[in-house]
Amino acid sequence: MTTDQARDALVRTIENSASKIDAVGWNRDSAAEVGNCGSHRGERVNYMYGYGAPAPDNDRAADALIIADYWRSLGMQVRVVESPAYVVYATGGPVQGLSFSTAPGDYYISGTSLCVPGDADEIRKQDNG
Repeated sequence: MTTDQARDALVRTIENSASKIDAVGWNRDSAAEVGNCGSHRGERVNYMYGYGAPAPDNDRAADALIIADYWRSLGMQVRVVESPAYVVYATGGPVQGLSFSTAPGDYYISGTSLCVPGDADEIRKQDNG
């Protein structure tokens, strides 16, 4: 898997997840951010990405279960925490890990891509021209 494929899989998985629930106004924190993973800088990278929306007046438990079921369909291992707010955590599948929070105020999905060969510093230089 290339760095672009890892980044795209993360963004696509998060944005497809958001489309499963009835919330409007989703927006990204920023473009997916590259970082080093593993013990040696410059050898392996992963991406982090966050996507949020104002929480709708929906059943938060039902929305958490929709996300959990979708992530299970992607082959992910899923855990749902019910208190103090519904939060869904998942690992595996097309990404390293994801979380979906229904905390008061906003819905928020964030995650980390799989680790792939690459140099985060070089990628940042290319991305910033």
